[in-house]
Amino acid sequence: MQHAEELSMEAAYAFEEEFRGLLLELRDAPQQVASAIMRVNPDGRTGWIYWAIGIALAAIIVGYFVGNSLQRWGKLNFLDLYSKSPDARTEKIGFLLTRAIMMSLAVLTNAVVSGVIILALSNGHPATRMTAMTILLGYLLFRGINIVAYSVLAPRYSGYRMVPIEDHVAKGLYRSFMAAVLVTAVALSVCMWLGQIGVATAAHKAALILTALLAAVLLSVVALMFRQAIGRAISGEASGHENPAKWRMMLGRFWHIPALVYFAFAFLSSMHRVVLELPSQLGLVIAPIEAALVAMLAYGLLILLNDRVLLPRRDRPEAVDRLVVAMEEEAAAKGEQVDADELRAQARATAMEQEHAREPYRDLVDHGALILIVLIGFGWLFARWGVSIVQDDTFIGSFFEIFMVMFLGYMSYRAVALLIDTQMEKEGGGNGNEPGESEVGGAGESRIATLLPIFRNFLLITIVVISVMVVLSELGVNIAPLFAGAGVVGLAVGFGAQTLIRDIFSGAFFLIDDAFRKGEYIDIGEVKGTVEKISIRSMQLRHHNGPLNTVPFGEIQFVKNFSRDWAMMKLAFRVTYDTDVEKVRKLIKKFGQSLLEHPDYGPKFLQPVKSQGVTALEDSAMIVRVKFMTKPGDQFELRKVVYAGIRDIFAQEGIHFAHREVKVRLSDEDQTRELTEEQKRAIAGAVLPAVEEQQLKQAAGGDDR
Repeated sequence: MQHAEELSMEAAYAFEEEFRGLLLELRDAPQQVASAIMRVNPDGRTGWIYWAIGIALAAIIVGYFVGNSLQRWGKLNFLDLYSKSPDARTEKIGFLLTRAIMMSLAVLTNAVVSGVIILALSNGHPATRMTAMTILLGYLLFRGINIVAYSVLAPRYSGYRMVPIEDHVAKGLYRSFMAAVLVTAVALSVCMWLGQIGVATAAHKAALILTALLAAVLLSVVALMFRQAIGRAISGEASGHENPAKWRMMLGRFWHIPALVYFAFAFLSSMHRVVLELPSQLGLVIAPIEAALVAMLAYGLLILLNDRVLLPRRDRPEAVDRLVVAMEEEAAAKGEQVDADELRAQARATAMEQEHAREPYRDLVDHGALILIVLIGFGWLFARWGVSIVQDDTFIGSFFEIFMVMFLGYMSYRAVALLIDTQMEKEGGGNGNEPGESEVGGAGESRIATLLPIFRNFLLITIVVISVMVVLSELGVNIAPLFAGAGVVGLAVGFGAQTLIRDIFSGAFFLIDDAFRKGEYIDIGEVKGTVEKISIRSMQLRHHNGPLNTVPFGEIQFVKNFSRDWAMMKLAFRVTYDTDVEKVRKLIKKFGQSLLEHPDYGPKFLQPVKSQGVTALEDSAMIVRVKFMTKPGDQFELRKVVYAGIRDIFAQEGIHFAHREVKVRLSDEDQTRELTEEQKRAIAGAVLPAVEEQQLKQAAGGDDR
C-alpha cells in the first residue's frame, strides 16, 4: 500500500513538472510551427499549404460525386425493394443495413477516387501530398462516423428507426452530434498534420489537449441539449412502456450527470497521458459514443441473425408462400380440391400459430443479445482506454471471463427452464381440474409430463452448481477440496439419512415402473387421492373431499391406480317381482345402442350399456344390474346419464321400481286384535333403527363418492 502511494506521488510530481515545462514552451508555439513549415519547404514559401488544401477539397468533391452516383444506383436497385411502412424489425434492420452498405461503398469509392487525384496532382512535392492526405483522412473519419450515426438515428426514415425517439429529436440530435464530430475531426486533422511536419513537442501536445477539450465541451453541450429526449428513450417512456423499471426511470432522469462527469474525467486523463506521453492519448472523450454506436450496430446484426438464421420468422410472406406450396402439394397427393384463398388463410393462421410458439425462444435470444452488446460496448470502451479484456492477469480480464461464465450459465438455465416448461404445458396443460371437481379415476398427465418437473429441477441445479464451481475457479479458489469435502459430507449424510435415501430410491423405482403419474387418482392403502405434486422424496395426494396428504415414497407398500386404461361401472336397480326381465334386457340393450350414437356421450363409451340380468332376489324386489366400460374418469358423468335414461324408459314402459318394505309379523295372540294408529306408529318406530342400520351398511359397501 505504501509502495503504491509512493508511485502515485511520483507520477503526480512528474506530471506537474512536465506540465509546467509545456506551459513555458507554449510561448514559442508560433515560432515552432513556422520552423517546422520551413523545414518541410526550405525555400520559405507557404503557398504549397493552400495548394494542398485546394487539391484535397477538389479531390474530395470529385470523389463525393462519384460515390454519390454509386449510392443513388444502389438506392434505385435495392432500397426501393423495401416497404415504406415496415412491420417486422428484420425488414427495418435489413433496410438500415443495406443503406449502410451502400453508404460504405460510396465512401470507399470516394476515398479511392480522391486518393488517386491527390497522388496525381501532388506528385513531386511530399509535403503537399502529406497535407492533402491528412485532410482526406479527417474527412473519411467524419464520413465513417456519419454512416453509423445515420443508421442508428435514421433522421429521414422514421418508419425504419429502431431507437424510440421522435422525428424532430432524431434530426436535431443527428445534426448536433455530427457538427461536434466535424469540428473534432478538423481539430484532429490539424493535430495529425502538425505531427507529420515534425512540429515541436510542446506545440503538438498543446494541440492534442485542445482537441480533447473541444470534443469534451461539444459532447457535453449535446448531452445537455437532448438530455430529456434521450432520457425518455432510456427509461422506455418514448417506446410506450406503461410501467418501466425504477432503475430505468432513475437512469433516464439522471443519465447526463455521469456522462458529464465522464467527459470531464476523460479530458483530464487525456491531458495527463498527452503530457507524460503515455499510450491511448486520443479517443478517450468520444469513446463512450463510439461504444454506444458500435453496440447498437452489433445489436442490430444479432437481431437480424436471430430472425433470419437462428429462429427464422414463420409469419414472413415468403415463409407463408412456402407453406402454401407445401399444403397444395399435400392436397394434390390426396386428390383433394382446395380453394386458393382458403388455403392461404389456413397457411397464414398456421404460420402465426408456429410463430407464437417460437416467440418465447426469440425473446430469450434477444435478451441474450442485449447482454452481449453491453459486454461489447464495455469491451470497446476498455480497449479505448488501453485496458485489455483478454489477459487473465488483470482484474478486468478476470471479470470479463467470470461475466461470460455467468452469462452462459444464465442463458443455459433460462433455455432449459423454458424448453421444459413449454413441453410440460403441451403434455399436461389440458388435464387440470378446478378444486373439488376432480373425479376418481380421472385421466392423468402423460408420463413425460410427470417426469419433466423432476428432470427440470435436476438440470437446473446441475447448471447452477457447475456455473458456481467455474466462477470460483476463475476467482482463484481451489475447488478440489470442495469436491473432497462434498464426498465426506455425502457419506456422513448417507449414514444419518437412510430413510431419506430409501424414499428417494423408492420414488425413482416407482417412476421407472410408471406406477402413477401426475393427475391420476391412486389408492395406497390408508390414503387415496389425485397426485398433485411429485418431488424427489415424496408426493402429494389430494383427496376428492379436499384434504392434501404428503406421502414419502418409502412408506408406500402398493399402488392401486384408478386412472389407467379403462373403468368398469356397474349399476343396480330394484324392480318389482311382476317385471318382465326379458323386456328389461331388450330395453337396456336398445338404450345402450342409442347412447353409442350420441355425439357427446358416444365417444366416451368403450363398451355399451349391457344388462346383466337379475343378480339377487330380496323380500320386496328383484335386483337387476347393468354395466358399461368407459375411459377413466368418464364413468361418473355417464352414470348420471344412464340412471336418468333408465328411469325415463321404465316410466314410459310401465315398469315400476320396487320400494323397500318392512313387514312386521305379530304373535298369534296379537293377530286377533285390532291395532290402533298409535300402536302401529310405535311398532314402525321400533323397526326403523334396524332398517337404517341395514341401509348404512349397504352404503358403506358401495362407492364412497
